[in-house]
Amino acid sequence: MVGNQNSGRPAKPAIVHLLNGNPSKRNREELLREQANPLAPVEAPAIPDWLSEEARAEWERIVPDLESLGLISRLDRQAMAHYCEAVAEYRFWTLKIRELSQGQSLRGDVQTYRSGAQDLSVWRKLRNDAERRANEAGARFGLSPLARRSLKAPVPQGELFPNEQKRIADRYF
Repeated sequence: MVGNQNSGRPAKPAIVHLLNGNPSKRNREELLREQANPLAPVEAPAIPDWLSEEARAEWERIVPDLESLGLISRLDRQAMAHYCEAVAEYRFWTLKIRELSQGQSLRGDVQTYRSGAQDLSVWRKLRNDAERRANEAGARFGLSPLARRSLKAPVPQGELFPNEQKRIADRYF
């Protein structure tokens, strides 16, 4: 069997087509209709009660912006919670490294074993893991320059027929 519904790239949402200037030349009215009637309506999800205080602060900072851009729905609650917790953990581990490094260079970044071998400290490894998780979860919502690259607003096209030519073209087209 050659191909099935799972073959190829996943379809892009209508908003992505429109923001990119519709390079695939899909029917514009169909895209606008799909955007006007999304599968999941744009709506801020409720804040989970189990979020840490730091994660809750990140939620309250970022969700209103995502809602105004139309990039979040109630269905995104868990994905947004993952992002907010990862950001909170990243901040926690960064402050822990800073605290351990007071007055000593690399104290919180490097762990020295009895043999003299050095490795990244467990604090740095935990911070790096939180950073990776925050970046991955944030990319789902366009929260990095690379993720936003595909969400550029289209440059408005100039008039095909300026002034007098436009009036003439309007009579025939």
